Amino acid sequence: MDIPSQSKQERFILRAYLRTPIIMQGYLTLDALLMAKLMCGDVSHLLHCQDDLYYASAAFPVDVIGTQYYSFVASMRPTTMGPVWAKSLAPNSAKKLSIGESRQREYGNVTNRYLATACKAVEWHATGDASAVHEILRDTAFLCKRRATGMGEVAQWELEAGELDGIVGYLGEPLRPVPVGFWLHGGDWPVIEAAWRPEYWATRNRCCVRLRNPGERMYFCEYNKYAILQL
Repeated sequence: MDIPSQSKQERFILRAYLRTPIIMQGYLTLDALLMAKLMCGDVSHLLHCQDDLYYASAAFPVDVIGTQYYSFVASMRPTTMGPVWAKSLAPNSAKKLSIGESRQREYGNVTNRYLATACKAVEWHATGDASAVHEILRDTAFLCKRRATGMGEVAQWELEAGELDGIVGYLGEPLRPVPVGFWLHGGDWPVIEAAWRPEYWATRNRCCVRLRNPGERMYFCEYNKYAILQL
């Protein structure tokens, strides 16, 4: 895509080297990660953004060694979700916000199973203020799910010049969810329903988007509430 002439609009690659396997269950765009870090809903001063679409890719694993399932026991309240939280979350949830009777009898203890990926690093392609983005994220020590148990530990952050704009890949493929109406690069890329702009958790921001491969649900981070959700 063509980038308007602006200051601090450089293409770059941001890479996080990992010490431990990482648990990703969907997509984590670089703009979502920055929003979580800064606790805000707009990072257009850091990344190029046009028509609400950030020029920032999803996270891609680098040098994957293998995958393995891990199970964790979680304790939930043995009652239905309180009315305050239920009212707040209901507009953005397709599920009934409550704990089933069987779980209530077990005092809410549940076993969650996650697929962890052992890889050298995860990386993003983007357009924006590279040095400022790196400075903000360089002290982020963990990514994605089960951070409290040591998963997704970051050993080092690395920044380098890039060639991709964060939306279109080397093969002309989408590097992040892009609305069908915005995709002008051809190709028989799959179309699914997903969120494409902040806030990513809000159902109002879902539409039909182009994806490289909807089966690749690894690019997700529960580091924040802005992560993209899939049906």
